Amino acid sequence: MSPSRFPIALASALLAASTGARALDVAGVDRAVGPCADFYAFANGKWLAQARIADDRARTSAFDEVRERNFDLLARVLDEAIRSPLPPEGTPRRMAVQFYASGMDLEAIEGAGLKPVAPLLEAVAAARDGGGLAEAIARLQAAGVDAGFQFGVRPDAHDATRYLVQIAQGGLGLPERDYYFRDDARSATIREAYRRHVARMFELAGDERDVASRESDAVFDLETELARASMTAVQRRDPFATYNKVSPETLSRDAPGFDWPRYWSALGAARAEALNVQQPAFFKAFAKLASGRSGEEWRIYLRWHVLHATAPTLPDALAAEHFAFYEGVLQGLKARPARQRQVIEIISGRTGSEPMGQALAMIFVDHAFSAHAKARALDLVDHVKAALAARLAALDWMSEETRKKALEKLAAMKTKVGYPDRWRDYTGAGVGDHVFAANWIESKRYDHRRNLSRIGMAVDRGEWFMAAHIVNAYYNGQGNEIVFPAGILQPPFFDDAADDAVNYGAIGAVIGHEITHGFDDRGRNFDALGNLADWWTAVDAERYRDRATRVERQYGGYVGVEDIHLNGKLTLGENIADIGGLKIAYLGLERALADKPRERIDGLTP
Repeated sequence: MSPSRFPIALASALLAASTGARALDVAGVDRAVGPCADFYAFANGKWLAQARIADDRARTSAFDEVRERNFDLLARVLDEAIRSPLPPEGTPRRMAVQFYASGMDLEAIEGAGLKPVAPLLEAVAAARDGGGLAEAIARLQAAGVDAGFQFGVRPDAHDATRYLVQIAQGGLGLPERDYYFRDDARSATIREAYRRHVARMFELAGDERDVASRESDAVFDLETELARASMTAVQRRDPFATYNKVSPETLSRDAPGFDWPRYWSALGAARAEALNVQQPAFFKAFAKLASGRSGEEWRIYLRWHVLHATAPTLPDALAAEHFAFYEGVLQGLKARPARQRQVIEIISGRTGSEPMGQALAMIFVDHAFSAHAKARALDLVDHVKAALAARLAALDWMSEETRKKALEKLAAMKTKVGYPDRWRDYTGAGVGDHVFAANWIESKRYDHRRNLSRIGMAVDRGEWFMAAHIVNAYYNGQGNEIVFPAGILQPPFFDDAADDAVNYGAIGAVIGHEITHGFDDRGRNFDALGNLADWWTAVDAERYRDRATRVERQYGGYVGVEDIHLNGKLTLGENIADIGGLKIAYLGLERALADKPRERIDGLTP
C-alpha cells in the first residue's frame, strides 16, 4: 500500500513561517473579519493579500516556506562539503556529497552528452523480437526507467510480514490515464503540447524534425492504448481491487503475448514464486500490445522513456525542454529554480522516496533536529492518539465487536518521529565520482538490487518511505504506522520552545490527520498487523459507508478554480483525515492542558 501523505492544501497561513517563529502570527490575523462569519479570511486574509508565487514556484504556502528553508540548509552544507575533504570512502554521506557535486558540475554534464545513457539506448536498439523486447524492458526498469509498467517489491497485503513482487500499470509520459481522454480545452492543449515535447526531445537526441514528429505520434498512440487499459485513480484506491496474487506461470497464461519468462530472467527475479498483479486487465492488454505492435514502434516508445526518465540529469538542452513541459505547461512555473534546489530534488525526489534520499537526510538531521524535539513530538502523538481512543470508546453507531478491533488497531499503531532508528545500508550503491546521469542510474540499480534481495524475505518494519528532510508525513496501512520526518517538525508546524496551543494547532492537526488515515475509507481495510482484512461487522461497515458518502457528496460540491469541482470520490480519504484529524488534535490539546493554567497570550486563550 502506498503511504498516504498529508496534503499540502491543509497548511494554514495562521502561523508565521519565518525562521525561528515560535508563536502565533497575531499580526497576520485580519480582525476586520468576524471569526464566526469567515474564519478562513480571519486567519489567512492578510497573508493571502500579500502572498506572491515566485516565478520558479507553482504555489506558495507554509509548507513551501519550510521546504525552501530545509533545501537552503542542505544546499549550504553540501556546497561547503564540496570544498572540504570528503567524508570517508563508502559512507552514505560521501555518496550524497559526490552525487550533489556531479549535479552541480554542468561542464562535465555537457561534455558527457548522451554517453551515460548509451548502454540503455543500445539495449533498446537490440530489441528485435519478443524476447528482445522483454529483455529491454527489464534492463530499463532495473536502471530506473519505468517503461511498459512498474515493477517493485513490497509487503504482501495479505501477509504484511513478507515481501512480495508487485507489478502495476504504468509506462505513461503524462501524469495519469485521464490526461489522454479528458475532452476539455485545457486537456486538449496539454496533449498537443506533450506531442510537441516528445518530438522536440527526439530532435535534441539527434533525429531529423520530420522523423521526430512521426516518432512522437507513435509514442502517443502506444501510450494512449496503455492508458485505455489502465484503472482510473479512483478505482486504484480500492486495495481489494489491486490485490491479485498469482504465480508467474498463471500470469504467462492469463496475459499471453509477452515473453514473461525472459523478462523475469533478465530482471533478476526468476526465483520469485508468486507476485501481485495489481491490474490484471492492464497486463492482458499490455501483453497483447507487446505482440501486436511492431518492434519499431516499441523501440521508439522505449527510447522515448529513456530520454524522459533521465532528461533532468542530461545536458541543458534536454533538461530545459523537460522542465518547459513538466514544470512549465503542467505546473505553471515561469522560471527554473536555482540549480542547487533542482539537484537536491533529483537526488531525493519530491517525497524523499528516491534511493539516495536518505543519504541526504543523514546530513540534514545532523544540523536540524534534536533529541528533545523528538521527545516532545512523541508526547503530542500520545495525547492525540488518546483523544481518538476516547472518541472510539464513546462512538454511538459502532458495535462493541468492531469497536474492540478499532481500539486494538489504534493501540498497535506505531509512531516514527524525526529519522530512522537504523539508517539504510548503502553498501555497494556505486554512487561516486561519476557524471550526474551515471550517478542517477547507479542509484537506481542499487535500489533494484536491494528490491531483488528482499523477495520472499521478512519485512523490515523499521524502514522509512520518506526522507527525513521532506516537509510531509504519512500513514502506512501495511505497517499500521504514522511517520513524521524531521523536515516537517520545524516552525511553524512544530517548535519544542512553543506553547502547547501552537503545536497542537499546527503539527497536532497533521498528527491527527495521519492517525485518522488508519480509519479512512481505504485505511480501515487494514487490521492492526497491517494485513488487508475485513474486520468490520456488516452493519458497521454499512454505517461507515453511509457517513463516508455524505463527506464525498459535500466535497464533490466544492468548486476549486474555473468551475472545476473537486472529485469527492478521489479525495475522500484526505477529506476524512482532515475532518477527524482536526477534531482529535483539539481534544489532544484539551488533554495536554488538563492540569495546566490556561493563561491568555496576546489576548487569546489556548
